[in-house]
Amino acid sequence: MSNWIDSAIGHAVTRVHGIASVVTAFPHITERHEWRTTPDGVWTGGFWAGLLWLSYERTRDEKTLELAVSYTDRLLPRVNDTHNHDLGFMFFPSAIEGWKVTGATNYRDAALQAARSLAGQFNQEAGFIPGWGFFGGADWSGSVLIDTLMNLPLLVWAVQQGADPSLMTVVQRHTATALAYHLRADGSVFHVYKFDPATGKPLGGDTYQGLAPDSSWARGQSWAITGLANLAAMTGNDEYLQASQRVADYFMSKLPADGVPPWDFMADGPAEPKDASASAIASYGLLKLHRITGEHRHLERATRLLEALATSCGNRSGEGGEGGVLLHSTADLPHRLGIDESTMYGDYYYLKSLMALKRVSGHA
Repeated sequence: MSNWIDSAIGHAVTRVHGIASVVTAFPHITERHEWRTTPDGVWTGGFWAGLLWLSYERTRDEKTLELAVSYTDRLLPRVNDTHNHDLGFMFFPSAIEGWKVTGATNYRDAALQAARSLAGQFNQEAGFIPGWGFFGGADWSGSVLIDTLMNLPLLVWAVQQGADPSLMTVVQRHTATALAYHLRADGSVFHVYKFDPATGKPLGGDTYQGLAPDSSWARGQSWAITGLANLAAMTGNDEYLQASQRVADYFMSKLPADGVPPWDFMADGPAEPKDASASAIASYGLLKLHRITGEHRHLERATRLLEALATSCGNRSGEGGEGGVLLHSTADLPHRLGIDESTMYGDYYYLKSLMALKRVSGHA
């Protein structure tokens, strides 16, 4: 098994170096295989810093370490964001990882402040953190995104580091809301669920990046798998574990023969673009489920997803080539953004999952 894993990791790290050689701001998504960047990292800057930390873990290259530190430092002013449900995405891969690698206490302090800022967005009356941040001028105060589950581990980590235990109440109440309303009977999930922000009265399911309110946006399914698996691993909550496995069963049952999901499972067809990032994210959740349960089926599924990605979506163009680490992702088809392109979150979870698979397979 280790040969294809080592090869895929090698190509991924080479592409990280290639991206670093052509960007001076935070890479977000590609268009025509060239990176669109942002000065402050929007919600994906943590993944770029995280990719650099992962690459440094692999290579121990001093230039890569300098870049990881530099980009992490550039994110630190964002710790006080008040309308940003993605603070976990921003600071778990960057500041927390940087603290683990370097011991720099300012990174730990920054992540703790980001956790407080995330918890401060919690709507006490309605029982959720709104999914606001980067969607223009619309009112998102009553909209809850399935993505937010991926950000809650920042709060759990903060409590484990000595932060106010009330942050766990935010985790528990928000997750209870998601399980009650996002999770459907067949194991699929709504991307968005809308509530009256004053009372918490449920108004109905919706989507922003999926095919339709009642469809199954592939990346939303993977956010649910991995968010719930991460929470289960950190809290020992069996309800979170069982829910993650239900969504994983749904995800795997809908995969096409090539093992790479369409951008929305209800848009499956030969002309529909793929979303490789959904597989990369889901594979990490499956590896987490394997770690929690010891069940080999989760390892087999993660391996299947990653081998399919390495075969058909891994970018082998070398340092001088175009595109990201992982090709054939779809960022936001309804709004015509990043279709059949690379995304920073797809790149991050692909390399993170490959390195985790290497460890669990006994070839670290």
